[in-house]
Amino acid sequence: MTAALVAAVEELAERIKRLEKAAAAPVRVAWKPREISQMTGIKYQTVLDLIHNGELGHVPAGRLHVVPDEELQRYLSRGINTAGPSKRIA
Repeated sequence: MTAALVAAVEELAERIKRLEKAAAAPVRVAWKPREISQMTGIKYQTVLDLIHNGELGHVPAGRLHVVPDEELQRYLSRGINTAGPSKRIA
């Protein structure tokens, strides 16, 4: 085998190792408000407001709010519009 081919095979083997490691990582079951903000694009303060208003369930952990993934999925699924595009009145 040529040196380039050997290097390519070694790179693929390294990528496979990284993918296997990522696949074996435990699934996240809860998120911090800042993480929710970064993942969804919802402003951090809005996430906190949703928590404080009771619209987004959480588990208090000292001064921290931890939002179970199940609660986040429930909240996000409320906004799914299956009726088609909404019509705006001008």
